[in-house]
Amino acid sequence: MSIPGLGQIPVQAAVSSTRTISLRPAWEWRFQVPAGSSLVLKVLAGTAEKDGVELALRNAYTFSGVRSKILTWHGCELEIEGRCDNDSVAEYLNPIANPATSHINLHARLSDMRVDATRQRREGPRVLIAGPPNSGKTTLAKTLTSYATRQGYQVITVNANPRDGMLSLPGTLSASVFATVMDPEAVDGWGSTPTSGPSTVPVKLPMVFNYGWESAEEDEDLYRELIGRLAGAVSGRLSEDEEVRGSGVIVDGIGVSEDGQIGMELTAHVVDEFSINTVVVIGPASLHKQFVNRFASEKTSLGEPIQVISIDESDGVVKRDEAFSQHSREAVIKEYFFGDAKRTLSPQIQQVDFDNLVIYKLADYSPDEKQSLVLEEPSSLMQHWTLAVMNASVRDSPDVIRAANVMGFVYVADVDEDRRKIKILAPVSGRLGDKPLVWGKWPEPYINLLG
Repeated sequence: MSIPGLGQIPVQAAVSSTRTISLRPAWEWRFQVPAGSSLVLKVLAGTAEKDGVELALRNAYTFSGVRSKILTWHGCELEIEGRCDNDSVAEYLNPIANPATSHINLHARLSDMRVDATRQRREGPRVLIAGPPNSGKTTLAKTLTSYATRQGYQVITVNANPRDGMLSLPGTLSASVFATVMDPEAVDGWGSTPTSGPSTVPVKLPMVFNYGWESAEEDEDLYRELIGRLAGAVSGRLSEDEEVRGSGVIVDGIGVSEDGQIGMELTAHVVDEFSINTVVVIGPASLHKQFVNRFASEKTSLGEPIQVISIDESDGVVKRDEAFSQHSREAVIKEYFFGDAKRTLSPQIQQVDFDNLVIYKLADYSPDEKQSLVLEEPSSLMQHWTLAVMNASVRDSPDVIRAANVMGFVYVADVDEDRRKIKILAPVSGRLGDKPLVWGKWPEPYINLLG
């Protein structure tokens, strides 16, 4: 597809050298940094942003294993040190030609809704971002969250897609109030959660539920249950915090294709549970029409009509292959336990007897069998998996444990079946036997964190 404006001009590759790039207003620098390599970027002049987060002048930002872009609305000069797999400058004749302008316009519309809601002391906009897989939904969610935060709002952002975590590991559903700036250097682009080390960016306090599957369609009943639990937590925060209530909610939804009936029904469940009043559809007009037909006659629990807004997919969206996605998941897990280049963490290794742990495993899904957790004896099959530490008692029923929120995660480094010992890596020291652990189906064990 042709690009409005002047198109993309490839930037000459430079190996481990420092170079500068000048961007005119509404231009973008798009880049891909391979796994195992890093790139250091500084804004020397002008203004620039990454996923809505404004980058500070002359501050060094380090990126590794990412595919992203730097956008400027007023022009800027960038200094870049390091190697890219691929990078280019997307040039546009004017700001209107850049698809990101529609994001600014959407933010302005939501901002007006927040002003009205704050004045009337009611809930602000509740937005769901929908579209096909790899269409830029998460990038838009980050951008809208960043813009709201920069205006002083305290929006609740929700990740309803278990494939990628938000302030958590993949396989989870989470929500957090964003009252401070996001961390553009974080592996997931959202920021950091409370850990055993200091952070240059204020940490976030997410509410996390462990789904444990890659796709929402793999266990529809559990997904619906946890979405309901997450929505209940969000509703409670909206009712008790006036600033958050007026700021509203942004939900990053699951991927929905034009022929995905189950995906549409699960998305409708999210709309219902979170009382969504604005659905933003990224992608083809035919998908937008399906959403209009689905929600045109419906209203929220507050009696509001549901608006369906269409946004074109950005020409800068890069389709993620499985190798890149796997690396991203590995990087998130490594960062959770060990931190990053600027924030080193010190996880604790524990040797625990089999008898001192209560571990449940997600059962294979069956629409006729409602039991989703079964007790599991530690075994070598658990090696290199992450287990969720549930905020429940080991004496609670499987149903209670399944619906509990997550306190954190541990990593199974080794299992000695002969000695009945399991070596576990945990973010902090402390007894593990007091809380049940859950072994999910996702993310699969790709890495040996301890070498």
